[in-house]
Amino acid sequence: MLKAVASLLLAAATAHGADVSGIWTGSTADRNGDLQDFSFRFEQHDEILGGKMYGDNESVLLADGRVSGNSISFMVTTELNGSITKTLFTGTLTNGEIQMTRGRVGGPKPEKPAPKQTIVLKRL
Repeated sequence: MLKAVASLLLAAATAHGADVSGIWTGSTADRNGDLQDFSFRFEQHDEILGGKMYGDNESVLLADGRVSGNSISFMVTTELNGSITKTLFTGTLTNGEIQMTRGRVGGPKPEKPAPKQTIVLKRL
């Protein structure tokens, strides 16, 4: 009986996946080859992920954030000169780092799609 209870508690603890709450930072090269820094403040409540992305000039709320096991995903909507861009971030927590990719969602289809950019985030 004790083994069954312990197994259920372990399953419940791992069902929610990793806890990514906290501040994470990383960088990647942008389309021009310039280094672009990223900072995120993640707030996790079970499988729901919220928080903000911080940039040089603004902070943006995360939308549609989810955590499933060691996988995370969220959407960021930004506006520049009246143009709205939606970006989907997806990643996996492995060995204390989040390996993420980002890619634009919607908008006109370019002839040659840009490759998704990879970002390695580390918790502060």
